[in-house]
Amino acid sequence: MAKMLSGVPRICGACRCSMKKKALFKRIFGYGVLGILLLLAGLLSISLPGEAKRNADVGYIDMEHLQQALPQFVEAQQFYREMETELRSFAQYKETEFRNMMARWEREKEQELKGKEGKEREEIEQKYVSKVEQEITRVEKEIEKKRQELLSRAYQRMDETRQWLEEIVEAVADEEGVSLVLEKGAVFYGGIDLTEKVLQAAEE
Repeated sequence: MAKMLSGVPRICGACRCSMKKKALFKRIFGYGVLGILLLLAGLLSISLPGEAKRNADVGYIDMEHLQQALPQFVEAQQFYREMETELRSFAQYKETEFRNMMARWEREKEQELKGKEGKEREEIEQKYVSKVEQEITRVEKEIEKKRQELLSRAYQRMDETRQWLEEIVEAVADEEGVSLVLEKGAVFYGGIDLTEKVLQAAEE
């Protein structure tokens, strides 16, 4: 993204300003926008309420298989993609706004610099450096605010999906006499595979 700013290098004559601009666009436009993954597999370690049975079995579910088979997971993943698209569009809009402002300030600065020398010229340069730094700070705050808003919505959707799945798993585990349910990858040996029964219960 630093390349897109190459048309206005004079405004950023101070090294620190140029570095701040590059850092801003690396943070905002240069990497995965939301970076949200479906974390239910990591969150799901369900211990059923009540006193555990002395010799009760441990159950497990294959979260990868459930994510592929259950439409609720597909819908949740689509929701996350929509959140990413929304933030990316917002960031691109702010990028365009930022570039246009830089171009306008460059023209204004060139006019002010005409006939100026020495300290007076240096003061003009510094004035525009300060304006750019302030604008970078403003853009950072706006994008971060938007990101936090979308993250909140995404986490809420994730939590709703997690609660829905937990209720199904608890009901299946109770029917099977299981007091603890883990994700398949956490089970080294033994355990009862509840995956298909959970799928059947989810489809009812």
